[in-house]
Amino acid sequence: MFNPGYFEDDILGGSMYPRSISHRAGGPPRRFDEYYRCYPIAMLPGPERDNVNHGGKAILPPSALDKLTRLHITYPMMFELRNGAADKLTHAGVLEFIAEEGKIYLPYWV
Repeated sequence: MFNPGYFEDDILGGSMYPRSISHRAGGPPRRFDEYYRCYPIAMLPGPERDNVNHGGKAILPPSALDKLTRLHITYPMMFELRNGAADKLTHAGVLEFIAEEGKIYLPYWV
């Protein structure tokens, strides 16, 4: 049975993560907000990676790792992916940071 007020009295303040984990206490939330051109894994240069199509992980450029490192993010990394033109939203993790700059490679089903 669904109970919408179940977490309201929780010691974590109704959040899945404590405030210190979800964002810096007293400061603005850290945000990684970038725009990339999306390509299927099949277009990734180098050896074939058929197994990557069966997961929910993306391949990002090295500059993304640099920016994420400076933000002192928590692990595991989970990204919200938006397609503004189609008004769609999904989530993905990251597998590697080897993509060309400005590109992201995603499994075909994403």
